[in-house]
Amino acid sequence: MIFGLALHTTTEVLSLAIARLDEPVEEQVGEGDLNNRSLLCLKQQSWQLGRELSTQLHLLLAEFMVSYNWSDLGFIAIAKGVGSFTGTRIGIVLARTLGEQLAIPVYAIGCDEILQRSQALQVPQSLGQSLLSIAQEQWAQSQYPHWSEALPLYSE
Repeated sequence: MIFGLALHTTTEVLSLAIARLDEPVEEQVGEGDLNNRSLLCLKQQSWQLGRELSTQLHLLLAEFMVSYNWSDLGFIAIAKGVGSFTGTRIGIVLARTLGEQLAIPVYAIGCDEILQRSQALQVPQSLGQSLLSIAQEQWAQSQYPHWSEALPLYSE
């Protein structure tokens, strides 16, 4: 099994989500159209951490991943900002480190794009699900950004 992991650290709320990449599900979009394939989000969780994000992130991520093997990750998706300076930096560094150590792509996605994706659906997705779906589309098109390309966005 191959999984995608999403990390959203740009606000006071830490959001994590994981989905299978090797078995997307078909969803109905409109009148009988089953051509759109989406991710099956296996687990998602959010924590209101405020300033504790920097001290709690690694512990919460380890607990979140306890049922999954790190070696089964196909990519990391990270929210790159615009957002909290410290939260954004911590998330980017974590994603880059995991990408380097696991030799997997890291998709750095802007918060505006994540929010637009979440709100564009009839049933809005969580920010973690939206982040995963954007990265999965790029992954499915054989776009594999090197971990070193994941950089924070501090202003637009």
